[in-house]
Amino acid sequence: MANVLKFETIDNARQLGGIPAGGTYVKHNLLFRSGNLSKASEHDLLRLRDDFDVRLVIDLRSDFENKQKPDKFLEGMSMVSIPVIDKIVHGDVFNKLQIPSLTGMNFMEFLFGIARHPVASLLKDKLYNYFVDSDYANRQYAKVFETILAQKGAPVLWHCTSGKDRAGFCSALMLAALGADDNAILEDYTESEKSYRKQLEVMVEKGCESGMTEEQLEILHFLVSVKREYLEIPLKRINAECGSLLNFITQRMHVPMATVDALRECYLE
Repeated sequence: MANVLKFETIDNARQLGGIPAGGTYVKHNLLFRSGNLSKASEHDLLRLRDDFDVRLVIDLRSDFENKQKPDKFLEGMSMVSIPVIDKIVHGDVFNKLQIPSLTGMNFMEFLFGIARHPVASLLKDKLYNYFVDSDYANRQYAKVFETILAQKGAPVLWHCTSGKDRAGFCSALMLAALGADDNAILEDYTESEKSYRKQLEVMVEKGCESGMTEEQLEILHFLVSVKREYLEIPLKRINAECGSLLNFITQRMHVPMATVDALRECYLE
């Protein structure tokens, strides 16, 4: 897919340009999504700033995650923090999982520990339903729309930790607002699976060798990558309850149609 961007150290990066939306296409090199920028090399940051003119980065992670792995920036770049998971919910899940600091810990072992935890299924089973049901998440995603609109068509990048769940749902919302249909939205979403395929294959192999159950391997898959069904399920719910993802944006997120129209004016061909 031409949207995928290859960086040295920034994971799961792509732009939404060229995706069909509302009878036309999303403009190229204006709307970007990725994993976090905590390990971004200077070369990658120079490409973002100078080649793609990305000056604003929206961080969808919690304060806890941001402190663990703060983004790197260059002069002329700025960050807006818009965490989409409520502090109480985030803290409750992390406390139940008893997630420690990552300092000095092998990241694969860290993920294996989460996948084996008895309450880890909370993450897999409830995250996307949380995006749909949470008034807090709806308000925060609406704030993302406001922040992007304020850029008046300038390039913007949003990210979470791996750029697949919170950033993926954000991309789904933005594409729906621009007029993309569910299939185009799901096609963009599933690109994250390709981005993490090799990493996932290694982890699954190691997980099998260590005796992980099928359920634990499925949770590991959720932590590392995506499946089309992860987004399909909440989209079906939204379509049943609201009629469309665009209706969800205007009715549940309370984003005015004037904002939707203005975003289309800025970011569609």
